[in-house]
Amino acid sequence: MYALVTTGWYNIQHNPHLIIWLCNITAVMGLILSFRFNQKLFDVFFYFAWTGDLLTLLIWPNPVSPPLETYPLSWAGFVLKHTAPLALTILFIKQGRLLNKNAAWTALKVMLIYAGFISIYNLLFDQNILDLRYPTLDIELLFGDWPLYIGVNILLAFIWYYIIHVITNRMKLVKVS
Repeated sequence: MYALVTTGWYNIQHNPHLIIWLCNITAVMGLILSFRFNQKLFDVFFYFAWTGDLLTLLIWPNPVSPPLETYPLSWAGFVLKHTAPLALTILFIKQGRLLNKNAAWTALKVMLIYAGFISIYNLLFDQNILDLRYPTLDIELLFGDWPLYIGVNILLAFIWYYIIHVITNRMKLVKVS
């Protein structure tokens, strides 16, 4: 809750559209799962956390992170909002919760629906959520102009989902039947 409140406050002050970013949705999923477990939601949450949250923590300094110097509470919330879902997935696994064998496909479908919604949202509200209109990360600039960099991002997402699928199967984090 701390992470959602502090980053939500920051987002409302700087760009209210940031509230519908995937990290906020993932954090809300984690809160819901903490009170009421749902297998499909867990499958999606697991993949969203181990793609989006992990990637966000690896890209530093992050262009959407509140500045530590001027917004230390929101910055702490930002870091917590991206680490807590990862920790929650581990906690759920330790509690005996496993992924469905089709978890990767379920999460991928939900991600594609979200990206489709966001692409329309971006056009309607002149936003760039998911970097679907122009690149904001230095690495994306290496992938080429629009829409080429989007194709590379999608390909990388497919590869990353596949890697998570292979790792979770090898670690026996997927239900057998």
